Amino acid sequence: MSNNDVAPKLGIGFLLKNLKTVVKIKRSSRKRIEQFIASTPQMTQPLIPTFEGTGGPMEEGMLYVLFHSKGKSALSAIDTISRFFWVNAPAIKYAFLDSYLLSERFESGQWATPYQHGILENLSKDRYHQEISLQDAELLIDGSWQEGYHYTFNDHINDIAGTLTLTPIENSVLVYYGGRVAITPSMSQKFYDVFALKAQGEITIQGKTVQITDGRAVIEHGLGVFSTFHIYDWRWLNLHFKEGSVHLFYHSLDLRERDEGILESGEGAATLNEEFVHFLPGTFHIQESRYLKDQSLPTKIPVEWRVTAGNDTTGKPLLDLVMKRIVHRSWIGMGREDEYVTNYIVQAKGTWKGTRIRGSGTMENQMHRIIK
Repeated sequence: MSNNDVAPKLGIGFLLKNLKTVVKIKRSSRKRIEQFIASTPQMTQPLIPTFEGTGGPMEEGMLYVLFHSKGKSALSAIDTISRFFWVNAPAIKYAFLDSYLLSERFESGQWATPYQHGILENLSKDRYHQEISLQDAELLIDGSWQEGYHYTFNDHINDIAGTLTLTPIENSVLVYYGGRVAITPSMSQKFYDVFALKAQGEITIQGKTVQITDGRAVIEHGLGVFSTFHIYDWRWLNLHFKEGSVHLFYHSLDLRERDEGILESGEGAATLNEEFVHFLPGTFHIQESRYLKDQSLPTKIPVEWRVTAGNDTTGKPLLDLVMKRIVHRSWIGMGREDEYVTNYIVQAKGTWKGTRIRGSGTMENQMHRIIK
């Protein structure tokens, strides 16, 4: 059976059990979504996730580890990233596991496999416990925001494995839209990102063992119903500096089949110099400034950006960065045929409140457009 033959099975039992959610999705419109976005509360302190456990008809998540392959601090430079992304929806007999390794020094790779059954084991209703044991990969992460997390993983295809302790860095969490359920024509979900955790432990990558003393990690977690079908594009950006971290998630919805155009949204946060700053939709921008051809896609991809966020009393951006690609990998997603995905290691330099900063991190760019 090919990957294209594996698809969610929305049986009558599932539809009846989740009838209220299905009706809300069907009734979603540009006006309702705009009202929801506009009512997002401005936060001066981060919300702490209250839904780290499992719940709802579907669960999805991502785990990033960002580190320097010679054991240096991730704050001096990030040259390697390992990332897992999964969807688990046993109620509709569907799951999905996607993994990539991106590195300046080692062989990069990406793979993705769908399944006709759930893949998460030993689920917890109140702890963040994600456990997967498959032919191509195993991973186990267990813990909570209050106590931290223990993470072990083994990606057999990309030949990288590790045992790590992940410690949340103070205030470095973003619960999107005030912890409310976001509803669009293909989504009814609440989600959060723990966007800066200190990673310590050991990683073995393609035969080389690296002691990780000051790496970084990111946890993304969502509960509800989620599909990327109506996503027009998104830019999920995670940067780390000696002063702290910046996390921005821009995304737009394609509502043209309803004659409602394309709707932009997003949210972000920064924890710089021990200060938490929340960026509401429309108050930050990730502007593309240069493009290159990509051998894996029928489109050029962005490779340089200007990143701005917030404004001071004179109207100048609080955050103003020039960001450049260091290394990237692209592929066509498993959703719509024109889903073009690129993941990057990036370097950023510029200013925060007028003071020079310099760092590195990662961005995922997903789009459904052709850049000539």
